[in-house]
Amino acid sequence: MKLNLNYDNNLVKEVSDFLQTHMQNNNLTIMTADECADLLHNNLILSNEGHPKSGFNFRQLLRDGRDKKTELVLGAFQERPRTKWFINRITKK
Repeated sequence: MKLNLNYDNNLVKEVSDFLQTHMQNNNLTIMTADECADLLHNNLILSNEGHPKSGFNFRQLLRDGRDKKTELVLGAFQERPRTKWFINRITKK
């Protein structure tokens, strides 16, 4: 299992590609951050471990994108007032 705590644009691309492919293949239009975190953990892409809250690492990756430390995960957005994260499937034209 990767314990990837160095959030960089390569990790963002890997996560984005995996989530978008999963959503396309399973005809999903939106997923919650918790659903994404579990999926990434179960597919050995991003660990859920090392923090008291499950999914912390994925949400930190999202926060880093929001704060422009890295690129933002493709399709990621927050409900107002900036609390819950969601990922939208991006349809290619």
